[in-house]
Amino acid sequence: MMKKGILALLLVFVLCLGLLTGCAGKGGDAKGGDKDGGKPSTGDTIKIGYVNPTTGPLAGNGEGVDWLVSEIENYVKSIGGIEVDGAKKNIEVIVYDSQSDTTTCTEMAQKLCEEDKVDLIIAIQTPETVIPVSAQAERYGVPCVAIQAPVNAVAGAADKYEWTYHAFWTIEKVYEQYKALWTVAGYGPGSGAKIGIAFANDADGTAWYNIFTQKIVEDGYTLVDPGQYPSGTTDFTNIVNKFKSENIDILAGTNIPPDFANLFNQMIAAGVEVGCVTMGKCCLLEGDVAALGDKAEGILTEVWWAPTNPYTSALTGVSCSELGEKYSKDNGGRAMPQPAGYGYAALELAVQAFINAGTTDKEAVRDALSKMDTTTIVGPIKYDQQMGGLTYGDTVISGGQWQMVDGKLTLIIIDNSVYPEVPTTGEYVPGNATQK
Repeated sequence: MMKKGILALLLVFVLCLGLLTGCAGKGGDAKGGDKDGGKPSTGDTIKIGYVNPTTGPLAGNGEGVDWLVSEIENYVKSIGGIEVDGAKKNIEVIVYDSQSDTTTCTEMAQKLCEEDKVDLIIAIQTPETVIPVSAQAERYGVPCVAIQAPVNAVAGAADKYEWTYHAFWTIEKVYEQYKALWTVAGYGPGSGAKIGIAFANDADGTAWYNIFTQKIVEDGYTLVDPGQYPSGTTDFTNIVNKFKSENIDILAGTNIPPDFANLFNQMIAAGVEVGCVTMGKCCLLEGDVAALGDKAEGILTEVWWAPTNPYTSALTGVSCSELGEKYSKDNGGRAMPQPAGYGYAALELAVQAFINAGTTDKEAVRDALSKMDTTTIVGPIKYDQQMGGLTYGDTVISGGQWQMVDGKLTLIIIDNSVYPEVPTTGEYVPGNATQK
């Protein structure tokens, strides 16, 4: 009996030891993290994860992703692959649809890290996608190229980023660009013009709200603040009534397209007249403004990228004009949307990181990202600035206006005061759907 008891105890000990060894093999750390220890890939391809808003209210931002992926994958094939860990490898970009939903973003990013075991992940297309995707990259210890979300919003979402490197403009920069547009429209600083603001209470809207409410007052404008609203609101009666009673001169904000369409249409129906409309996010894309019809004519917005910009990719050698022309040719004459330029740039940065690292070891790739200093299709990117715990690089911005050209709404660059190297393509034309 004694011998049987001892054998039973030994068996339990061995099983427990096996379980502990199995847990350690999954890369768990002392803090309960999920990092895989930075092991290099053992597959035939370099795997890059990409969470994209292919459907949902942000789908315009995700337009063209399949084309972009094909372009970069084919480029890597054309150079015979990337030499990593002693072998030439092509890249495989795995794209999942976020459905423009933050929870889905988290789930898809987790799947990329856990199941697909990607070597790098791209977090792109507004804070609603960038923040949850980069959070999973941080959790699993996967190098992350973050791009196309205001720096302030991303920086404010975490105390420290160890695996994520970001590129875009700050909200302070976009405010300066908007102020320049207001000035072009006749509402310069100190004019006392009344600015009505419209910001949702999401991460993006809150980041803009905090900066704009401060800067508007500092520059001598009169702030008309109806408060932030829940994203997805359909009834803007209270906000519209406040704008009308205060007789605002300028409407400014950043909104998802359905929110802005509801707000703008209700303002017009209520007879609210303004001299200038500046809107981010919802008025960047041809498809989004086309839904507004003639009402979109005259609206002002920031411009992130245009085929007339003066940059050439250091990786592929393609210029902005060449890329825009090829996109249009391959997509039935449709103009290449601004966010697609950033999608291309994100993939450029990912490929360049592996070339520079010469390995898929995650820590080495992260270190290669930290030293990145290159020119992409959206301009020079160097991760040399810090906001909170986020390391980032600036990207260029200019000011545009939607004008009717040959019967078609066209985004014309009318101001380059923030980044003079970006050429203008026309001049300001007074008038909009709610013109005083």
